Amino acid sequence: MKETYEPKKLLILRILQILREFSDCEHKLRQGDIISLLKVQYDIECERKAVARNIDFLQQAGYDIVADKEGVYLASRKFEAGELRLLIDCVLSNRNVCKAHTKELIAKLTEEGGKYFKNYTKHVINLDDWQKDENRDYFYNIELCCEAIDRGRKISFYYNYIDVNKQRYKNRPERSFVSPYRLFLKNGHYYLACNYDKYDNLLFIRLDRMSDTEITKQQAKPLDKVKNCENGINLGELYNRYPFMQADIPTRIEFVTANYAEHMIDNVIDAFGRNIDITDMGDGNYKFALTASPSAMRFWLLQYGKYVKILSPQSLVEQIKADIEAMSKLYKEEK
Repeated sequence: MKETYEPKKLLILRILQILREFSDCEHKLRQGDIISLLKVQYDIECERKAVARNIDFLQQAGYDIVADKEGVYLASRKFEAGELRLLIDCVLSNRNVCKAHTKELIAKLTEEGGKYFKNYTKHVINLDDWQKDENRDYFYNIELCCEAIDRGRKISFYYNYIDVNKQRYKNRPERSFVSPYRLFLKNGHYYLACNYDKYDNLLFIRLDRMSDTEITKQQAKPLDKVKNCENGINLGELYNRYPFMQADIPTRIEFVTANYAEHMIDNVIDAFGRNIDITDMGDGNYKFALTASPSAMRFWLLQYGKYVKILSPQSLVEQIKADIEAMSKLYKEEK
C-alpha cells in the first residue's frame, strides 16, 4: 500500500487527532483500527509500519501515549474529565453567557474530551430552561477591558439597568470614564475593578451592565494612586472583604452569635473566608473579628439578624438599628 505525498506530510497529525478523539484507557485502538479511521475520517491510506513509526515519534515528542498488547491510547489530555465537567458547568451557570456562546463554548470544551466524553453533554443541548442574558457585548467587553488594562488606558461606556419591560436602559445620558485594573468573577458575575478620577477608592463594575465600551486615548490613573492599592490588588483579600462587591473601605468588625452558633461559623466563613478570629464565649456562642466591607456586613447580617449582633464599629451598629426600625415600619398594620 503506497502513501501519497500529502497524507505522508499530515499522517502524524492525523494519528494524534484520532488518538485524541477515539481512544482512552477503556477504548484502546489496534493498528488496524487506526488505519480504518484514517481512511474514513481523512481519506488517508497507509501501512501498519507507518502507524507504528509515527506513534513512536509522538511518544518521543512527549505525548503520553501508551501501547500494550491490547492496543494504543492517549493516556493524558489537556483536561481531565472532571476538569472539563467543572468548566462546562461554569459556562452553563453563568447567566451572562448568551445561549449561542454557551453552545459554542461547550462544543469546544467537549471536543477536548474525545468521543467518549461527549455523552456527558447530552443533557445541555436544550438550553430553553436556562436563564441566559442575551447581551452579546459581554465577551467583547472582556476583551476590550483586558486590552485597555494592558495598554494602561481609560475606557468609556454607558452603564445600564433593567426596566419594567425587562429591557436594558442607560442610567444616564453621559458616558462613564474609568481607569481599569483587574477583571474577576464573583457571585456569578464578571466585575471590573476600576477607579473614577473624582474618587480615590476602588470601584467594581459589572461587565454585563456595560454597553458601547471604548478604549480612550487617556492614560489610566496609576494603581498605586488608588487608596489601599499602593501595593497592588490582592484578589484573595478582595474576594473575602467584599462578598457583595460594595465599594466602601474594609474595616475591622466584631460581632457575636446567639442560637445555632456552630452553624453560623460555616456561614461566616462562606461569606468572608478563613482569615478571621473566632473566640469561644463558653456559653455555646462565639465572637468573631474580621476585616470586611461594612456595607457587605450590613447586607449579610440582614440574612441572619436573629443570630448575630454587631459589637463594633459603632457606625455599623447604628446603621443596623436604623435598618431594623425601617423594616419594622414596613410590616406594621395601618390603624
